[in-house]
Amino acid sequence: MWPDAPPSAAGVGLGYGIAIAVGALVLVSTILLASYLCIRAKASGRSPPPSTLPASPSAAAETVGLDGPAVDAFYPKFVCRGIPPAGPCPICLAEYEGGEALRRAPECGHCFHAACIDEWLRVSATCPLCRSSPVTSAAETPVGTPLSELIPLAAHRR
Repeated sequence: MWPDAPPSAAGVGLGYGIAIAVGALVLVSTILLASYLCIRAKASGRSPPPSTLPASPSAAAETVGLDGPAVDAFYPKFVCRGIPPAGPCPICLAEYEGGEALRRAPECGHCFHAACIDEWLRVSATCPLCRSSPVTSAAETPVGTPLSELIPLAAHRR
């Protein structure tokens, strides 16, 4: 080796290796700790920061459900006698049977089990299949649907 090198110079290379290994372990540990804390924050149910987008004027005209008397007025109930409507109930996918209470949408004529469509109509005043709404034609005011700004579904009635 070098004749004038101090005897501790051979151990310097080993010291750099240890420092690099410890530094790598600290870096990996820091990344894992940060990931763990982010996952805990998301799992604890913290709400995301409030949206900076302005509220649209159509937000007030979102789809509104119907109450009991309105459901009975717009979607008449009848008992399935004789030949049931073709196909299953589009909501529960069960076949219609004789003697069951059904409701028919006035605009499009789609049929549903009364219990199934009653749940739907509490949330939305539109037909679950074609989104036609008897409220729109009766009150002459448009009822908003989730994508009404993009695709005005009331214009595509059947």
